Parts: sequence; structure tokens; C-alpha cells
Amino acid sequence: MRYLTLAASLAALSSVALAQDRITLSNGDVLTGSIKSMADGKVTINSALLGDVVVPMSNIQDMVTKEMVTLETANGDRLVNRRIVGLEGGNLRLEGDTTSLALANLGKINPPEKPEPTWTGSLNLSGLWVEGNTDRRAVGLAMEASRRAEIDRITVDAAWDYSEDKDQATAVWSLNQRRAGGGIKYDYFLSKKWYALATARVLGDTLADIQLRFTGGVGIGYTWIEEKDATFTTELGLSYFNENYRTVGVESVDYLAARAAYKYVRQLSEATRLVHGCEAFPSLEDGSDFYLQAKTEIVTSLTDSMIAGVAHVLDYDNTPAPGRDRVDNRVLLTIGWSF
Repeated sequence: MRYLTLAASLAALSSVALAQDRITLSNGDVLTGSIKSMADGKVTINSALLGDVVVPMSNIQDMVTKEMVTLETANGDRLVNRRIVGLEGGNLRLEGDTTSLALANLGKINPPEKPEPTWTGSLNLSGLWVEGNTDRRAVGLAMEASRRAEIDRITVDAAWDYSEDKDQATAVWSLNQRRAGGGIKYDYFLSKKWYALATARVLGDTLADIQLRFTGGVGIGYTWIEEKDATFTTELGLSYFNENYRTVGVESVDYLAARAAYKYVRQLSEATRLVHGCEAFPSLEDGSDFYLQAKTEIVTSLTDSMIAGVAHVLDYDNTPAPGRDRVDNRVLLTIGWSF
């Protein structure tokens, strides 16, 4: 009876061991338990006796999992609900698969769930009140936000500026700035570096005599730098360009233009960053038609959510409305909130 009890116990222990994930090391030792994850070339297995054990893949001779696991390839693709049934010739053998996964192409086992994409951005307010020898009142509001997912990115922005000066002799307030506009851009990632894009932007500027300026087009972009403290992208494409003027009798302008743009972001310190970008629209129909906007901005965090910034914006229109200057320069001081 005692032998029967011992045999039953050994059989039970054997079935438990077989029901666990198993890693066979190069020296023949066997680890059983539950494979939690694999990343950076190292596998973590939880053993009932030893706790979490981290083993380099280079020291593993064989591997078997009891339950289904999720595999992530080196380029980010995921193979869900697969059971590993062995390791042979530098490949993972998967249950039910006619092909194997090369270890060189294995990125992770049971990677953490990717977070849902969220919107991030800022809302900025600017204002000015001057009274005395010069009377001026001005207010501005700007918003920008972006949402980045695994396969795409959406960016939106909008701005409104209004300003008046008071004539000291007549006490009449006169407009010296009324400008509003916004844009949207969609990027679809073709690879880690390349992306296709579609973009549209509108602007109204009373002092520049622009009733509505519209640009819309498609193109392709390339990410040269994407690091923790710096990013740099360039874009090239085609765009429809249209300007309608406020003055009655002045004909609107529209043409097919090339679109060339770049953006550079640099983290100067933990709290402060530099943002510089440029977007140009040279006409493909008339060499004299050319529009460009360049913006350089320094933004610093005052608290966890409050930010302050100073920006210089250059607008250059080689063929402005009659009687208007080609160049507009604006310096903006803002305070706002990030989200």
C-alpha cells in the first residue's frame, strides 16, 4: 500500500511538471514554471521554488509552453495565441504552424499591452493692455494637439489674434490685427522612418487683405531623428493653393504648388524645449508665386501642467494683395496649459 501511495505521488508530481512551461538550458538543467516574458534577449520564468529567474536566450537549448503566448517580432508585428513546442535550429517551433519563427526575428514573448493612443497638446493664451501715451489692447488664443497610434498620427492646430490701437486725438479705436486660422494633418506610417501624409490649412487675415487662404495636399515624410531629446522630420508633396482677397474687384489666386516642410524639436533641458519648423509653397505654374511660413518657439514648463512660451513667426508672400507688404513678422508671448 505504501508503494502504491508513493507511485501515485510521483505520478502526480510528474503530471504537474509536464503541465508547466519548461526551459532546458545548454548544460542540461531544466527550469519549470511559467514563462512571464522575454525582452532584450532574456527570458523571465517564474519558478515555484526559485521565484523569477532571468535566463539569456543564448543559454537556452529548448523551450516549451503549456499555455498560449503572444509573440512580438523584431519589427513590431504580433502573433497572438501561439504555443511554443520546441526550439530547433535557431527557430521557435509553434504548434499548428507549418513555419517556424527565427530567433533572430523574435522581439518579445508576452509583451505588455500597448496603451491606447491619447491626445496630447497645449492651450495658450496671450494678452496685452497698454494705457497712457499709447493705448492698445490685444488678445490671442492658440491650441495644438496630436494623437499618435501605432500606425498613424493626427495633428490639429488653431489660432486667433485680435488687437486694437486708440487714436489719441480722436479717441477712436482702430483695428491693427485680426487673424484666425487652423490646420489638420494626417500621417500614415509606412515604416519606422517613412510616412504618407495628407494636410489642409485655412487662414483669414484682415490686415493682409486675405478673406481666406486655403492649402490642401498630399505627400510623403521621412523621420531623420527620433530620440528622447530630439526629433527631426522633412516632408515633400503637392498642394492646391488658393487665396481670396477682401478687397472687391481683386481676383483670387489659385495654383498647384509643391509643398516642402521640416520640423525640428530639441529638448534643451528637463523643462524647456525648442521647436522650429518651416512650410513653403512654391507655385508649379508661376515661378513668381511663393508663400512660406517659419516659426521658432521656446516653451518651458512652469508647473506640471502650466507652460510659458515665446515665439517668432515669419510669413512671406512673394505676391501679396495689392498695397500689402511681402513680409509679416510676429513675436508672441504666451502662457498656457499642457495636456
